[in-house]
Amino acid sequence: MRAHGSVTEPPAAHSADHLCWVHDDDEPFGDAVRAFLAGGLVRGERLLCVGDRAIAALEDPSGSLGDVAALLAGGALETMTVAEVSAAAGALGADPQRAFYDAATRRALDDGYRGLRVVAEVTELAADPGLIEELVRWEHAADEFIASGSGMSAMCAYRGDLPPATLGAVLAVHPLRHGPDQLSPFRLFFDDDRLVLTGSVDTFSADRLATLLAGTPAGNTALLDLSGLEFIDVAGCRALAGWAGELQARCVPLEVRGASPLLQRVWHILGLHDVAPVTFTDPRG
Repeated sequence: MRAHGSVTEPPAAHSADHLCWVHDDDEPFGDAVRAFLAGGLVRGERLLCVGDRAIAALEDPSGSLGDVAALLAGGALETMTVAEVSAAAGALGADPQRAFYDAATRRALDDGYRGLRVVAEVTELAADPGLIEELVRWEHAADEFIASGSGMSAMCAYRGDLPPATLGAVLAVHPLRHGPDQLSPFRLFFDDDRLVLTGSVDTFSADRLATLLAGTPAGNTALLDLSGLEFIDVAGCRALAGWAGELQARCVPLEVRGASPLLQRVWHILGLHDVAPVTFTDPRG
């Protein structure tokens, strides 16, 4: 399974990292940006820094990234403002953003790099109430793109003074996160051919889960892994059943792997199997 959980510092670089970094102070944030990018240099990846705060973090007297000017001149490091990415990608949305980052990743691979490592500080997008829903949908789709073996990895950064609901929504769709755990008690992320749900889901977070599931891309079949789910109440079960019902309407069968005996019993007690039939399988299946 991909690395997931809460972290205090950027982890050792892997090919499919997707880290949400909530920050308050510029200095430790700059350290985190440079550490994440340095891992990409070690792996032989091209670096892309998006957003004014992320770009400012490149100015490091200690030289932890080496000669930044040389990296920029040689094409190993690129910088773009959020406005420049928006202009290049078009409207904020899962499809145009994916097309933009797919093209950037392919270009990096074609140029001989092992992939593309992105740091994107996008607080200015998250601060716009009219954009947050689409931003979270893109973050969720971006995780599927990263997990698919595309060659891209990313650290997505947000200021800690954003509304708690906004931070909770973006934290929920990253397997790795640095931020207050209480803002999102669960994580929903992709791993190979699976959608993974970990943590806890209750009445207070079930609506968020339902919204995220509704925006989850699905192929001809869907596999949901609950092996790491610690707790789920009736509201959470109904959120899962709602998604299963939507999939059924599209003739997409849902396999639920690793569900606890308690969840399966509640599913049948509530009669959810009648409105949202799923196949429960062993986590080793």
